[in-house]
Amino acid sequence: MNGVHTYAFPGTGVPSRLECGLSLAVNGPMRPWADGDNRARLFRSLGIDPSSVAALSQIHSRIVRVAESAEPFAVNGSSMDDHPQGDGLLTANDAVVPTVTVADCMPLWLYDPEARWYGVLHSGWRGTGILRTAVELAADEWGAKPENIRVIMGPHIRSCCYTVDEERADYFRRAFGPDCVRLDPDRSAAGDSRPWRLSLAEANRHLAGELGILEEHLRDTGECTACNTLFGSNRREGADSFTRMVAWIRWR
Repeated sequence: MNGVHTYAFPGTGVPSRLECGLSLAVNGPMRPWADGDNRARLFRSLGIDPSSVAALSQIHSRIVRVAESAEPFAVNGSSMDDHPQGDGLLTANDAVVPTVTVADCMPLWLYDPEARWYGVLHSGWRGTGILRTAVELAADEWGAKPENIRVIMGPHIRSCCYTVDEERADYFRRAFGPDCVRLDPDRSAAGDSRPWRLSLAEANRHLAGELGILEEHLRDTGECTACNTLFGSNRREGADSFTRMVAWIRWR
């Protein structure tokens, strides 16, 4: 579909009914409050009733909430200050369309065909680890088992473009395994303040394995938001004017 990318979960048997979608930069900014009219136009063009859309006031956290209905998470009539905060939404209600906004941060789509819940997470460097929160919450709410959970790691800034300093590299190495960071010898030799290349995909892959999510149930789209101008990117466009995209998941 023009202006969006859609993705299917691995090994679910329902690729045509459960849709994971991400708006592209051509659609413009998709912040829930500032760009509400733009978001509503996009959702209507996709056959999604805006009243079914659930969103959060995102704070780069590991907070995940359960949406039993869309109403408590509807943007209309609320403000950012009094709206539920967090960075992930899960639901077992087929009428709810969970959403998050992303740019260089990673959208994580989740689905459990056994316990029959689904959701989407916003996972940047501060929020890496939110997958654990979601899996533990789903276990409490619906008795979910990690081996049944399917995960898609969506477009985000990749290690080709994401360079960090020693402090951040050390944090990720300790928290998410040594494979998620590597020293760039050229940047190091040049004395660059950010000589380490960070892979959010590898960090989340390591975490998924720790949680018991099966490798065959984990899909990586392989797309870099900073490289590919189809996507919005804080790193490429600049912090004051980057295009936030909306990621959603829904039953069709």
